[in-house]
Amino acid sequence: MHYKKVKGILSSSNGMNLYRGCLHGCIYCDSRSDCYHMNHLFEDIEVKENALELLDASLKKKRKPCMIGMGAMTDPYIPLEDQLLYTRGALEIIDRNGFGVTLITKSSRVLRDLDVLKSIQTHSKCVIQMTLTTYDEDLCKILEPNVSTTKERFETLLTLYKEGIPTIVWLTPILPFINDNEENLRGILDYCIKAHVKGIICFDMGVTLREGN
Repeated sequence: MHYKKVKGILSSSNGMNLYRGCLHGCIYCDSRSDCYHMNHLFEDIEVKENALELLDASLKKKRKPCMIGMGAMTDPYIPLEDQLLYTRGALEIIDRNGFGVTLITKSSRVLRDLDVLKSIQTHSKCVIQMTLTTYDEDLCKILEPNVSTTKERFETLLTLYKEGIPTIVWLTPILPFINDNEENLRGILDYCIKAHVKGIICFDMGVTLREGN
């Protein structure tokens, strides 16, 4: 882990990543690709030291309501979040400034911040997006070794539904000859039905296979 001060935190589409790099170890990870110009080892997490200060300043200047996005490149709930609390801090800033939020994660750690998510939902919109790829738990632990298993993520989705937080599932990637069978897809879709997810996103078959991936 290392810290870096950055000049800005929100993209033009109101997305942000508080961290760069990851320890989940997913074998299909696209964020490792050279096209993202990461100049440090992927497992050496870069923490954007002044991110929360920049976020607060940016939201105070915004005139129109919007949703702030997190997790497009790095999961907001990597293990370091347990100590650093950057994601929770960002959610509290978003809540305090009256904005909505959506985030993508593979971690049941999101339930730690359920109180803030529910608070955001009272004045704006809060949507949690959860990746589900592999119904078989043993295979899941091979493809995504250092993260909540698919069953744990399903149970997280179920809790979020019961607490009034809408959810979306990313059914991606579907890997040819690995998790592209009917049993796998039906198992995940059954989880989606039981968890009352609001939608499913799927980007066809396969992975990018970009340089560095």
